[in-house]
Amino acid sequence: MALLAAMNPDMAPVLSLLMNMDEPQEAAKPKRKPSAYNRAYSRNYKAIKAKHTLKNGKMAKGWGGKKGHMRILEMAHKQTRKEMNK
Repeated sequence: MALLAAMNPDMAPVLSLLMNMDEPQEAAKPKRKPSAYNRAYSRNYKAIKAKHTLKNGKMAKGWGGKKGHMRILEMAHKQTRKEMNK
């Protein structure tokens, strides 16, 4: 900005005003509260994933990759729906 003001003295007052302007701060959005379903699903997903994870951190045979992940998702949703409908 100082270089621009030195190159064009007519713009110096405008540039100084631009430098001094504060940008308006937006209010931070409150963090959403997870629903009961979301908490139950998270608990079930973690339990199923832990059950099919080996000691070295890899997924058991047949449970790796995208298809294994989708199987875990479906099982967790199914178990959660069963729990929530009791």
